[in-house]
Amino acid sequence: MLRSRRAPRALMGFAGALAVFGFVALQNPGVAGAAGTDVGLPTLAVRSVDATGPTVAIDLVNTGDASPKSLSLTIDGKKANPTVQTLPQAGRNSDVVVVLDNASSTTNGPVQVAKEQLSQFRPSSSGISRLGVVTIGGGARLTVPLTTSMDSVNERMATVVPTGAPALWDGVARAAEELSQTDATTHEIVVLSAAADVGSQTRFALAQQAVAQAHASVHVVTLAGGSADTADLTDLVAAAGGSYQSGNSESLAGLFGNIATQITHQYRLTVAVPPASSGTVHSVDLSWADNDTTFGFEAGKLSVGSAALAPVAGTSLVDKILASTITKWLIILLGTLSAGMAAYSIAMLVTRQKDGLDFALRHYENYVEEDPAGFIDDGFAPISKNEIIKRAVAVTGDLAQRQGALTKVEDLLERADIPLRPAEALFFYLAAVVISAILSLLYFGSLLDVAIVVLLALVLPNFIVSFRAKRRSKKFVRQLPDMLVLLAGTLRAGYSIAQGLEAVAGEIHDPMGKELGRAMAEARLGRPLEEALDAVADRTKSEDFGWAVMAIRIQREVGGNLAELLMTVAETMTQRERLRRDVAALTAEGRMSAIILGCLPPGLGLVMYVMNPLYIGRLLTDPTGNIMLAVATVAMLAGFAWMKKLIEIEI
Repeated sequence: MLRSRRAPRALMGFAGALAVFGFVALQNPGVAGAAGTDVGLPTLAVRSVDATGPTVAIDLVNTGDASPKSLSLTIDGKKANPTVQTLPQAGRNSDVVVVLDNASSTTNGPVQVAKEQLSQFRPSSSGISRLGVVTIGGGARLTVPLTTSMDSVNERMATVVPTGAPALWDGVARAAEELSQTDATTHEIVVLSAAADVGSQTRFALAQQAVAQAHASVHVVTLAGGSADTADLTDLVAAAGGSYQSGNSESLAGLFGNIATQITHQYRLTVAVPPASSGTVHSVDLSWADNDTTFGFEAGKLSVGSAALAPVAGTSLVDKILASTITKWLIILLGTLSAGMAAYSIAMLVTRQKDGLDFALRHYENYVEEDPAGFIDDGFAPISKNEIIKRAVAVTGDLAQRQGALTKVEDLLERADIPLRPAEALFFYLAAVVISAILSLLYFGSLLDVAIVVLLALVLPNFIVSFRAKRRSKKFVRQLPDMLVLLAGTLRAGYSIAQGLEAVAGEIHDPMGKELGRAMAEARLGRPLEEALDAVADRTKSEDFGWAVMAIRIQREVGGNLAELLMTVAETMTQRERLRRDVAALTAEGRMSAIILGCLPPGLGLVMYVMNPLYIGRLLTDPTGNIMLAVATVAMLAGFAWMKKLIEIEI
């Protein structure tokens, strides 16, 4: 039978490998052969589409032949006749902010050349209305606020020299913030970068988000021979739209000239489209002279940047399903599961095949050796009162020792009634932590985010299992009085204690029925009945059941009417349960207040982060903000623990 199962497992592993490849292809379209976004120096590129009015306004860059006669525009397969204007003719001007790398690593030569070439973005009638400069050497600062005077730019830039370490993403975010406060119709950010960012407190993701909120295009120039953040800058241009170039200080004049051409050769196409409901996505094919481009836009919406203007996927049901975000996450999930199956299949293939009677009886042998009730395999002699189990439950830090860890995990799994062996549970737990770390690293790319995800992966499984174990224990305690009443009835009917427990186990629901059934099975295998019942009390962490077992033990030793004794114990437990519920009702308001006050700070912080990430993001990126968060977290936990202690009453 073992041989017959290995082939399907191998096929499962092969399918898992294919799923993992599909996941990689999903994250890297280049693997599957899809064309990447052109972030070089485009001749024809769409910047934005405004479909909020009665007509659709398409803003684009065309540095080639701009004759309206050579233009062809098709929307949803139907030819359109647009009106063509330059941006100044359409009443639209550009504000430009240059992010200049004047760090010490850039050296004085390139910095001075860049300062001279700022004149190519001179505010004039060509479409550039104002110019500003953000320097990033030794920290990001707005050296030149947006101005219409080139003399003011030259005067403020005269004292700029190489200094400090580059703070690129701080500079990009500062430029986006400056542009978002203006009423110009188009925003342009020009970035000159020579070295990797080492001085920013702003993460790349937040800088990219700031650019998107400012509706700005990004034009990047990197100096050859440096260590610029090429990959991130390329992603920034691909998402926001713009251009990407690389060269040395001698070619800066030409590179900046290319950007100025991109900015000043912008046009607006105005066209009417058929009526459509909000949310309808239109597909557009644009051909101008010898250049072609395809893009999409949503009716009733302003679409800015490459991501919002991505070409429309196919209209068939299959295309829509494949383009869905839910489908992508489903592929990721299936890929992860298949990867685990693949690893399991490989392990099964390389594991030496075992046959024979000893192998067939391995589960029974392991059960005797690892029995959590404290049996050893030489005559079933019990260990005194299960001290190993109690110590294993109490010790939480010694997971490095195999026996202690497995015993603790086994105890927790039994309390929660989860049908997993300790080794299996530990394996799946560690696998989930590793997979969560890998996926979060691929998705977020930030060590802080990875640390948060890993922390959740470490805490959540234990929290869920503990919650299930506590809920099962509470249910067990609630069933206890009814069980004792039934047991007393069987004793009055002439049953022995063992027969009565057997009858009650078949009548009462889980978890009481299952635990009593297991205790009776252990008793039939030779374990003393009192010890089997004590093991039930240990597994369920029920002091009440332990007292009931103690009463049974005392009665069997000294004699007496066990049925009356059990009825008395049941009545006592019923009264205690009624008192517990009364106390719970009286303290409900306090508990709810503690929960609301405990959840309010993180909930409000999450809402503020969703509404304004740049505002609340300082707490995550600034060292002072991190300290404030740490202090606030400690104070919040201390307050929550204090409130919990005040309203917690032991019965």
